[in-house]
Amino acid sequence: MKLPFFIQFYPTLKCNQRCVFCFNQGSSKNHHHEINKEKALKIVDIACINGIKEIDILGGEPFLLDWMHDFVKYASDSGLSLNISTNGSISINLEKIIKISSNSLKIGFSLLGFKEIHNNLTCSNNYDLIIKNIKLTISSEKNPIVKSVLMKKNMKEISTLLDFLIGIGVREYYLLHEDIIGRGKIDYISFPEYYDFYLKLQEKFNDEIKIGCVSASGFYKYNAASGKRCDAGSSKIAIMPDGSVFPCNLFAGMKDFMLGNIFTEDLRSILEHPSLNYFRKKAYSNPCKNTDCKYFINCTGGCPAHSYFFYNKLDLVDPRCNNL
Repeated sequence: MKLPFFIQFYPTLKCNQRCVFCFNQGSSKNHHHEINKEKALKIVDIACINGIKEIDILGGEPFLLDWMHDFVKYASDSGLSLNISTNGSISINLEKIIKISSNSLKIGFSLLGFKEIHNNLTCSNNYDLIIKNIKLTISSEKNPIVKSVLMKKNMKEISTLLDFLIGIGVREYYLLHEDIIGRGKIDYISFPEYYDFYLKLQEKFNDEIKIGCVSASGFYKYNAASGKRCDAGSSKIAIMPDGSVFPCNLFAGMKDFMLGNIFTEDLRSILEHPSLNYFRKKAYSNPCKNTDCKYFINCTGGCPAHSYFFYNKLDLVDPRCNNL
């Protein structure tokens, strides 16, 4: 059995923000909110034993944990590549991370717009802090990654925000397609609209900053392994603070897709869970009927976690696919 290349690790589900788009607020009802340091370090050992090369540290807000710098050092010293996502508001723990971090660590800051928009969408007053800490990271000769979830409320100022980020020395930026799991009907952006917007940004700023996109692999037939709809449970798994394992972070909280517990079961046996059979199909055709969509030929229907959340079936089209 092929083991995952990376782990999406949630050391905590606690956060000092309440972002309007956050799908983890629902997951926090079903799991312990925080792992302890000893168990977190054990996950590093399990990753190394099984040949896993990379850990994405997510949350919640990882820098709320005062031992996070110890985890980063231990994982880096063990030869793992690390990506840590933060809202950028907790300076003291960021400073500790910067001092001990190597090139194996990438720090991603979530920035949704300028002050009014950012604070409104995060239900916080943290804009000034995140800008300060992005600049601190740059001045420490690290290269922060800035990430924005694209929403109706911030679309108009993303281009101007990029001008600002380039001006302060940011060299890498990611535009995220909004996940809508955990919420009712909202005014979301469809994948075609999102991707068109991304392509225009990339064309405009191509020579000034590296711009990447983050959306479900099911929207890109050739991004997922061997034409599968999704790489969940194949190239990646998600581990929650209580050790429960899911095919990916978007399935966290869905009891039918809890594969086991990393602290009580062997990883290889966890990956034998029958829920993963769907994700291991050799090929997957697009269930979408909107053949007029210019992205139809390269799409396999979007994210199956979204399909399952909204329709209780995996084989239906991600609701964000709709461009009608």
